[in-house]
Amino acid sequence: MSHARRTIEQLLHQGLLPLKNAEAAATHLEVYPSKRTWLDFFNKALLIIGAVALVLSLVFFIAYNWQNLGKIGKFALVEGALAITIALYVSLSFRRQFQLIRQLLLLIASIITGSLLALFGQIYQTGADTWQLFFAWAILITPWVVIARFPALWLLWLGLINAFLLLYLDVANLQFISHNLQNISQVAVLALFNFIAFYSWLIGFDNKTSSIPYLFHRINVKKSTAQINSAQTNSSLHWSTYVVGFLSTFFMTYLAIVTVFDNGNIWATLIATLLWLGWCGFMLWQFYQRRLDLLMLTYLSFSIITVVMFWVGKWLLEGFDAGGFLILALLLIGMSSSAVMWLRKVAYINNDDTTSSIVKGDSDE
Repeated sequence: MSHARRTIEQLLHQGLLPLKNAEAAATHLEVYPSKRTWLDFFNKALLIIGAVALVLSLVFFIAYNWQNLGKIGKFALVEGALAITIALYVSLSFRRQFQLIRQLLLLIASIITGSLLALFGQIYQTGADTWQLFFAWAILITPWVVIARFPALWLLWLGLINAFLLLYLDVANLQFISHNLQNISQVAVLALFNFIAFYSWLIGFDNKTSSIPYLFHRINVKKSTAQINSAQTNSSLHWSTYVVGFLSTFFMTYLAIVTVFDNGNIWATLIATLLWLGWCGFMLWQFYQRRLDLLMLTYLSFSIITVVMFWVGKWLLEGFDAGGFLILALLLIGMSSSAVMWLRKVAYINNDDTTSSIVKGDSDE
């Protein structure tokens, strides 16, 4: 929002944007939300909240009436709700109407599937490990996840896989790994998996278009290929990408500091550190060299500050010396201030570069 506002201000200053079109440009770039934007937001938010509340009400109803409902009644309620949901989805799919509702129906069906698996295990006391529930749940809803192409459903699937890996690696007896390296290897698997998911999200949900070239088209200003590429460099990512990016940041950061708590060997520490440094290089290359994304760079700054604080704290706080705490506090203040200054500098420099490329493109023509 702030970047779009500064862009409009500099376009007005350079005379590239007529004053009479500034209001339309601000509305199109969503400098401030319009009435239509708020209406669409509340419509989608209330629809999603209502869908989730509806499926949770079924779970709570069965839990509250557990003693009064027999096996047939419990299964009839869950399976009946699942059948009705799928029938509604098929009906709307044939008519090709209400895409968001169809995606929400598959999300509801996916949640009901997990409830059905949990109900089966609770009634018949199968004795299966918890990780098997999440694994079977993820496998069963995979076709719906692919069909729906709904980011929220993809996030549910990713959460199930993470839960499966967390629980499975906790109980798995990896014979080829020593006991001291079990925790590090578990975190490494989770970190690599979430990094792959993050990179896949960048490919699958990355915006390939930018609103700025469309803005130039609307106000009848000539644009060159360089201008379009510069504007596309600053296009925002899909909201779900930031969620997956946060997961990748968490596990990679944890991988870099896990050896602070575990007495692993030097090779495990070296490999974990190299993986984290590689992730830092990827984040810097992807969101600073190729394109600018301040939130992703904030993730990177947070990770670096956390890792440095933990490792320095390991060396300084072995005897819980008061001087060590003072040094850590000063280090935290210094790194946080430096990170904020760097992020602000990157934002302003990039904004100036974008405007300069626009001006240069017009002068060349």
